[in-house]
Order: sequence, then structure tokens, then C-alpha cells
Amino acid sequence: MKNSATLILLMLSLIFGLSYASAQTDQQDKLSKALAKYTKGENVKKCVSISRIQNSTVIDDQHILFEFSGAKAYLNTLPYKCPRLGFTKAFSYVTSQNQLCDLDIITVFDGGANMSGASCGLGKFEEYQKIPKKK
Repeated sequence: MKNSATLILLMLSLIFGLSYASAQTDQQDKLSKALAKYTKGENVKKCVSISRIQNSTVIDDQHILFEFSGAKAYLNTLPYKCPRLGFTKAFSYVTSQNQLCDLDIITVFDGGANMSGASCGLGKFEEYQKIPKKK
């Protein structure tokens, strides 16, 4: 009986481990694909100007790419995964400033259920430059 329980626990551990590794690889693949047309810059900012944000792309539960006018973008890596952010790919924020900062909170918006989801803190903004297209 002990051997059967041990075997079941080992099998469950293996399945969980493989699922976790697969999820980590999937997250890395999504991030690599989203950043493929960019090269990493040198600047890391605590805040970015909201008025200069042209588009925001949710990559997964922990990464949002904010695209700016010109060839600049900033990757925000949330300190912790934000549940359902990568699934719904929609969020809102409220700020009294004209900047979005690493201390600000985003709230996942679930349009299908027409309700708010988890609220999560932002991280720092890492600069990226768009790679010029070849002529």
C-alpha cells in the first residue's frame, strides 16, 4: 500500500513538474515573440508619460508592452503574476497624475463577464527600441 501511494505521489509530482515547465516555456516564447522586433535599450524608468502611450499589449500574466510614438516601447514586468491578465488581455488603471508609475495598480477587466478582476501592481519600465525595417 505504501508503495502504491508513493508511486502515485511521484507520478503527480512528475505531471505537475512537466505542466509547470511547459507553462514557463510558453511564457518565455510569448515574451520572445513580442520583443522580436525590438532591441533592449539602456534606460529603466519608474514612470512613463500616459499621453505618449499609443498602444499597450498584454503579453501574459506578468508582462505588458507599452508602445510609444516613434520607435520606442517600454516593457513592464509585474512583480507578481496577475491572474487572468494574459487571458483577458485587458486592464484599466486610475491615476491622478499624467504618468503611469511602478507604484500604480492595474485592474484586470473581464469583458465577457463584464466585471473587474484582480488588481495588481506594476513594475519598472524597461526601454526597448524598434529595429528599423530593412529597405
